Formats: sequence, structure tokens, C-alpha cells
Amino acid sequence: MRLTAFQLKVFAMILMVVDHVYTYIPGMPMWMHHPGRIVAPIFFYFIVEGFFYTRSRTKYASRVFMWAAIMFVGSTLIQYLFPRDLALSNNIFLSLGVGILLLCVMDYIKRTKKYVIGIPAAVVIAALGLFTEASIIGIGMVLIFYFFREKKVWLTIIYLLFSLIEVPSLLASGEVFTDMGLFGYNNQWMMVFALPFFWLYNGERGLNNTFTKYMFYIFYPAHLWIIYVIGYFM
Repeated sequence: MRLTAFQLKVFAMILMVVDHVYTYIPGMPMWMHHPGRIVAPIFFYFIVEGFFYTRSRTKYASRVFMWAAIMFVGSTLIQYLFPRDLALSNNIFLSLGVGILLLCVMDYIKRTKKYVIGIPAAVVIAALGLFTEASIIGIGMVLIFYFFREKKVWLTIIYLLFSLIEVPSLLASGEVFTDMGLFGYNNQWMMVFALPFFWLYNGERGLNNTFTKYMFYIFYPAHLWIIYVIGYFM
């Protein structure tokens, strides 16, 4: 079975809801946090795909940053109206936007060979990305998906190593079944399970209209705000 980009994004959105229910509603079981580890890789993968297919990279980046601003303002207002000890800090749009900027610089370097300008700019943008929600993981995924886009075997190997980089140290420390172990809060290695979904992608956009174009942009902040407010009343 092969899946379109639309189908994979819908699947990721469902897992995202499960993860955020765990995060913002009290008393939810830890296992609900695990499926969310494959969500960001799927969306970063399609950010890179979108970079190659979009008609205007400038509009593409501007749209993502515009929604990052909307997310920031909306979350600030929600937290003011419904104050909780738990911060509503999610803003993957900012991480994705920085990723697109990095892709633009990488493409500029590739086309012009102006390394003296391009490389420092790429380093600065990557450094800024460290202060976003996805941090170094987001930057790493953007680079992996960009450089190995046409080399699926290498993409699989590098992504696998990147995902599991912290596992040896956690195993050595005995942090496996503890709250801070492999199956506790240090579960980022589970992003490795996004790999099968990259393989299932058939290269097609799938259902495509105005609604599906903006579906994720609207759904992401809306579902977070709703879940956060529900948690407030609980």
C-alpha cells in the first residue's frame, strides 16, 4: 500500500492530537506521548518536498512564518485568558519556517557556489533554529531530507543513526524503564518509526484544494488551544 502526502499528513495529525492530549490534559497515560515522536519528522519531510515543488519559495516561507506569528499571538492570548502552570509553548511553524530559510540558503550555495556568503548564512540560520521548538532535531532532519532526498538508502541509514544517537548513553546509564528513560520522557528516539512512512509515500500530493492547502495551518493551533482549554477546566 502506498500513501499520498495528504493521507500521511492526516495520519500525523491524528497522532499529534493523541500526544497533545497527554501533554495538556491531566492524568493521561505516558504511552500517549510516544506516537507523537513520528509527527514532526513527517512534517519536516514534507517541508523539504514542498520546497522542491512550490511555485514560490518566498510565499512558501512567508506563509509559514505568518502562521508562526498567529500561533504566538493566539497562544499568548489563550494563556492570559486561561492561566495554567503548564506553558502553551508549542510552535512548530517557527521551526518549519527556519527550516525553509535554511533550505533556501543551501539551494543558493548549490546554484551559485558562493560559499563565503552561503556557509556563514547557513550557520547563522541553523543556530537560530536551535532556539525553536524542534531545535537541533529539526535542523538535522531538514539537512538529512535535503541532501539525501534522491538517495533513499542513505537517507534511511543516516536518519536511523540520527534518531538513535542518544540510545547507547541511555542504555549505559540504565535509563530504560524509568521516567527519564527510553520509554519515559527521553523517547525522542521513537522518531525512528517515521521511516516506514517515508517509504510508503508515493510521491503524489493526493487530495488538493483550498481547504486541504490550509488544513494543517488551521488545525495545528486550533486543536492545541482547544485541548489546552479543556485541560484548564479539568
